[in-house]
Amino acid sequence: MATANQPSAAVVKKIQALAKLANDLRHGQHFNITRLTLIKSLCSDPATPAKFAVHIAKLAQRQFKARSGKKKQEYEELIARAIPAMTRFLKSPTEATESKLWEFHQRAKDAQSKVEHQRWADVRIIECWELLIVETAMECLLYPSHSSILGYQVARKYAEKFDSRYGPGLNPRSAPMMDEIAEFWGRHFLGRGWKKKVEA
Repeated sequence: MATANQPSAAVVKKIQALAKLANDLRHGQHFNITRLTLIKSLCSDPATPAKFAVHIAKLAQRQFKARSGKKKQEYEELIARAIPAMTRFLKSPTEATESKLWEFHQRAKDAQSKVEHQRWADVRIIECWELLIVETAMECLLYPSHSSILGYQVARKYAEKFDSRYGPGLNPRSAPMMDEIAEFWGRHFLGRGWKKKVEA
């Protein structure tokens, strides 16, 4: 039975599954993205996926710094300002911090608002995937009633990589991102040294 300081056996099993998934990817396996749906059940408390979203947004920012492109400065500045706004709202959810977060969320959407009319549907054109991750992360804070699905979406956008050998989903290129996702949830529920605890 779980206590205030000890997660349930079901939660530990899910953390084990995330760690195993990362390890399997490192060894060349690939999986459907639906393997990440177990994250939804780890997001039952809205405060937890909000912290997860900020964490992933910061990792996406780190990835973006290695990119290049004609709009890099514009996107970089927006990401750099949105993440502190998320952090301030997380620490102090006031009307002022919420208003500022809505502002940056709208700016992120406006920065990538181009839509192409294709045969079966209108498709939004995304030039900066990291900015889309940050946009989704902001939604995780702004829509707490949907934090479970949005927490999953943040993880999905961060970890999913296309590879012509496997198609979309989780593949060996996803392994570093899955390591980081497992690390967050392991530390959140089990603290430092969580890997030894899930191996026990």
